[in-house]
This record gives sequence, C-alpha cells and structure tokens, in this order.
Amino acid sequence: MYSYAACPRSTCAADLNRELFPLAYEVIKLKGYTNWAIGLSVANLCETILKDLYRVHSVSTLFKGMYGVENDVFLSLPSVLSAAGLTSVINPKLKDDEVAQLKKSAETLWNIQKDIKDL
Repeated sequence: MYSYAACPRSTCAADLNRELFPLAYEVIKLKGYTNWAIGLSVANLCETILKDLYRVHSVSTLFKGMYGVENDVFLSLPSVLSAAGLTSVINPKLKDDEVAQLKKSAETLWNIQKDIKDL
C-alpha cells in the first residue's frame, strides 16, 4: 500500500499518477467501458431528486455515530433521497461479526483520511 506520509507532496503526486494512470486501462480491459453505468447512475439520482420520488439509493453518507464509529468517515449506505436531499438513512441490522468488519473498514478509511489531511 502506498504511504503518503513517506514522501513530500510533489513526489507523492507524481508517484501516484505514475502508479494509477495505467490502472485505469487495466480496469477497462477487465471490466469493460464503464462510463455508461456511471451516467445512468447519475441520471437515476437526478430523476429521484428532481421528481421528488423518495427512492432508496446507496450514497456516501456521514457514518459517525452509527455502530459505535466516532470518526468523520463517509460510507455508502442505503438512503432515501427526495427533492429535499437525503431524507433518511436506512440503518441495516447487522450481526456482531459484520459490525466488527464495518468498524475495521471505517477505521482503515479514517486512517487514510488523516494521512491525506496532514499533507
């Protein structure tokens, strides 16, 4: 895994660009051209909001306070969207091992965010 803390900003940006740029082509090769999927997803979100449809979408939502997570991390959660924006978050019932995995993911994400914030 790449560590931002190990190098100055300009070096990190150049290194990341060198590492990530070829990966885009690898994703397209393995997965196929994905721009249509992204466009359709955005169109679906826009339709829900513009037509005030109160549909459930998986959107990035502040997770702080849920399942004992106390850091400012955003995770994709099923949420109800309308013309008013995000109106409610559906809090799925999870087993203890799923909560533990979720907390571990949130902690990992928080640690990455802290590294980026410190740049």
